[in-house]
Amino acid sequence: MAWSSDSWRQLPTPVDSPSVHSGGANANRILVMGSGIAVGYGVVSHEIALSGYLARQLTSLTQRGVDIDIAAEAGMLIVEATHKYSRTNLARYDASLLVLGDVEALQLMPVKVFRDQVRTLVALLDSAQPHSFVLTVTAAASVGDRLPRAYTNAVVQRTLDFTRIIHEECESSGVTPITVAPLDRGAAAVSREHYLHWASSIAPHMVGALDEAACRRLSAGCPLMDEDGRLKALLDLDVLDETKNPRFDEIVEMARNLFGTDVAALNFIDADQMWIKSFAGTRRGNVARSDSACAVTIQRPELLVVEDLSADPRFRDRSWVGGIGGARFYAGYPIESPNGHRVGALCIIDSKPRTFSERDHALLRQLALRLQAMVGDSERPRSRLG
Repeated sequence: MAWSSDSWRQLPTPVDSPSVHSGGANANRILVMGSGIAVGYGVVSHEIALSGYLARQLTSLTQRGVDIDIAAEAGMLIVEATHKYSRTNLARYDASLLVLGDVEALQLMPVKVFRDQVRTLVALLDSAQPHSFVLTVTAAASVGDRLPRAYTNAVVQRTLDFTRIIHEECESSGVTPITVAPLDRGAAAVSREHYLHWASSIAPHMVGALDEAACRRLSAGCPLMDEDGRLKALLDLDVLDETKNPRFDEIVEMARNLFGTDVAALNFIDADQMWIKSFAGTRRGNVARSDSACAVTIQRPELLVVEDLSADPRFRDRSWVGGIGGARFYAGYPIESPNGHRVGALCIIDSKPRTFSERDHALLRQLALRLQAMVGDSERPRSRLG
């Protein structure tokens, strides 16, 4: 089956980075893992595969941005997914979506073995912080008509049995099972239209959990950071030097012009200091971490806006706030390393207090994500787990 002309493994798969983003403020973060339709067979970009369409569908339903990290692989088995989950910092995510069962069905795994493996996985997911969704397909769409009918029938029956088992094992847990319809048996190949259909079927099931996660973020304090891991990620990026990067400068200048602020900057935070990597406006020197607003920005995976710095007790006594020519407004969005550590921020600063709308929020996030992709180009791993 793996090497036949009917196998999905003969189709192209995405060649871009294993992450997608949809525009909007207050972004939810999701991990997509597994095999099958999570991989993106038949298309060359995750933007037009399951994760891309899912991100945009969720934004349409929640009016929030979505960041999806993708850890899908051809042939990933349940035991491999369980191992990956156990090594992943799930606290970074609001939800996870796992696609499973198709490979085990094609291998005709015994039903009892499958149930035992699903039970172990669900117990792990149930103990994790983010809400988890286990996705199954109701019949093995990847089984071609040229294979022996006895095998085809056996795979279809296994898939139906496995779907039932997943629903049974999830019933008394905090894991939500989702089942979607397969491709039409006459379909020539999986396409972007199929991914749009699947994403439209999946997204409504996830909205409630993501709404709850967004509310928790608003009421929660700053989470503890892995500072040693963060500093190592910053060192691995090799960005703390004086070398100018015209691509960074272009985005930073764009940010200043779009928002009409006095200053825009791309800053990185090390153990003791804020390093200015790119700057537009009146240049100031590197400042101590303890005096930096960007050091506060990196404490959370979302936008920090201070509409009047002189009225905020966290910032009003800092050397660069207030007075003649001093700062009164700040907005910053964190920049992450490829393994998810927040290492810096894109910020805009103005000498006058100002308001910041949801549209402004979405635009600054979009610019920050463009910089983040540039920062991670040389160090991007196969997946964004860590």
